[in-house]
Amino acid sequence: MERHPTYRSAVRVSLLGPLEVQAEAGEVTLGAAKERSLVAALALSPGVVLSPDSLVAALWGEAPPVSARKTLQTYVSNVRRTLGADLVGTDPAGYVLRVAPDDVDVTRFRSLVREGEDALRCGAAARGREVLAEAISLWRGDPFPGVGPHTGLAGEAVRLREEYLTALEARIAADLADGHHTELIGELEALVREHPFRERLWGHLMVALYRGGRQADALAAYQRVRGLLVEELGLEPGGELRRIEEEILNHDDCLAGPSEPRAAVGPAAGAPSSILRSPVRYARSSDGVSIAYQTAGDGPVDILAIPGFVTHLDIWWNAPTDGLVRRLTSIGRLISFDKRGMGLSDRPDVVDAMKWVDDTLAVLDAVDSRQAVVLGVSAGTPTAIRVAALHPDRVRGLIVFGGGARTIAGPGYEIGHSRETVESFAANLEKGWGSGVAISAYAPSRAKQPHVRDYWARYQQLSAAPAAAMRYYWAAVESDVTDLLPTIGAPTLVLHPERDLIAPVAWGRFLATRIPRAEFVALDSDVDLICVSDVIDDMGEEIDSFIRRSVLVADPTPAVELSLVTVLAVRVGGGHRRAVEDIIREYGGLLQRPAVTAVFDTPGRAVGCASMILRHAADNELGAGLHTAECIHTDGGYRGAAVEIARQLAAAAPPGEVLLTRTVCEVMADRGLSVEPRSISLAPHPIEVMALLSPQRGSSAV
Repeated sequence: MERHPTYRSAVRVSLLGPLEVQAEAGEVTLGAAKERSLVAALALSPGVVLSPDSLVAALWGEAPPVSARKTLQTYVSNVRRTLGADLVGTDPAGYVLRVAPDDVDVTRFRSLVREGEDALRCGAAARGREVLAEAISLWRGDPFPGVGPHTGLAGEAVRLREEYLTALEARIAADLADGHHTELIGELEALVREHPFRERLWGHLMVALYRGGRQADALAAYQRVRGLLVEELGLEPGGELRRIEEEILNHDDCLAGPSEPRAAVGPAAGAPSSILRSPVRYARSSDGVSIAYQTAGDGPVDILAIPGFVTHLDIWWNAPTDGLVRRLTSIGRLISFDKRGMGLSDRPDVVDAMKWVDDTLAVLDAVDSRQAVVLGVSAGTPTAIRVAALHPDRVRGLIVFGGGARTIAGPGYEIGHSRETVESFAANLEKGWGSGVAISAYAPSRAKQPHVRDYWARYQQLSAAPAAAMRYYWAAVESDVTDLLPTIGAPTLVLHPERDLIAPVAWGRFLATRIPRAEFVALDSDVDLICVSDVIDDMGEEIDSFIRRSVLVADPTPAVELSLVTVLAVRVGGGHRRAVEDIIREYGGLLQRPAVTAVFDTPGRAVGCASMILRHAADNELGAGLHTAECIHTDGGYRGAAVEIARQLAAAAPPGEVLLTRTVCEVMADRGLSVEPRSISLAPHPIEVMALLSPQRGSSAV
């Protein structure tokens, strides 16, 4: 996706309800339903060039007709005639709607919600409720009415509706903080009837009733929602509701409203002790994908949770993870997000595990977090390791729970599962997706508890459709970060359930023995799913203790030595490894882990070394990759994204070929390198790749 710089003025698009397009001459009518859907899909990303594939997915879903692309062209032509070619533009990469972001009501809604939530957090409750009410007033009904249930737009409608309800809950929190509890009771009673399973609304109702002098009614409301949750979902109320009930029974001072409706001072004034989390917001990844995130808590350290295989933001705020969430938010600011393809985030067609690193960095940037403690949960462990190894300047500490460096067994990693076992498990998972399938493997000791199975089923349903879930399952399964483990320099804590069937405890011990100075703690549990873990309290204690003794006492801005180096990575078989390492030493390269990787002080030496290595291989099966960049120099060697880029190039290089980035070519511009471009993607790094046609001989230097 690319940003388009030119916008057409005096055109407004409304998506929060039936589609409306207002031009200078009045409202523009679009007849065909699919043409309205096309305009809606374009308007969700104003000024951004959208590919035909993404638009086909928005209009037809995962199973489009054979003629979809040709039909899309017809729709585009019709819409251009109706709206004007200057409004709907074409581009070699796709199509773009040339309207300013603020001329689309979705963008204005999100901007107002952000402003209102910030005001509430700063203690300006009156301003917060005013701005949030303005945001909610933009809604005229359900977005994209009439779209097919399996289309991409249908998924967008669900996410927008969730944003609306989250904003509504934030507005009610602002009303409570500003002392307007009495007038809220009727509205809240109607809302809990309409949305009976939204526990935050029930919590607001209980607080409003209590502050209105109706303690018995507040406690009765708790019993109403508890009965509903147990009967319909097999779930007990979440920790937040249970705490509000306890505070009501104890007449806790934290439930008292502000003494004067508009005199509240500070972010907690007039608010109960429930976790104050931000509304759902969106970070934009480098390829234009929107990543949903929320924050909660405050403190001296940021804690970024990288979710596991399935994810939905609401899961974090419900039992039993509530205990862990509360502990984490008591230490610092907790940052949670739905990775691409899951929950409330965008669902692109192509799955690339390296893009999860890009998404993680986008979220850190969006919340203005320079450094964070990274918590990798289960299948989120490889992403957490990549972030810690490739972007050490962003990681203050690393914590992993129930994860591994890889899943499939292989040489040097016999503790992995066989591919046949994983394929059989995946087929069973897809077949029963949404029913709580595989809970006997994910949580054996809790599998017979109906509410646990129901919770897991709800988790699956909220996260993704079956086909999408399997794409992301395999992306996680195929990840392998074993070579990155020795390069991690951040303080590390490895937590692992002792009897985990999905991720055997040997995986955790493998991590702890290969990450320098890592701590390992075995948890007395067989539950792999953190959302139903039976050792939440133990986990919280370990994390709290680790952060306080190993992270908060450390200098958050350690001095680092940056060096401009050229990294060479070689794809090499076991029979050539020793000879390759000898050539690297001969050319003055510093061997690194992961193998076979080396650092050179000049690109000329690196290019000459790569050429000699490939000439050495009689069978021509070797490939090499080169990249020049600044790396962090530590006692354990050189670390940074340049190492991973060189490794990706080596893996992608055809037999007997040297791939290098344009950066290397530019540094060696005076050496007359003969190269040609290659269409190779280095996710998440937008770097141009070249192939060396005339390798240099000898140990030349620059």
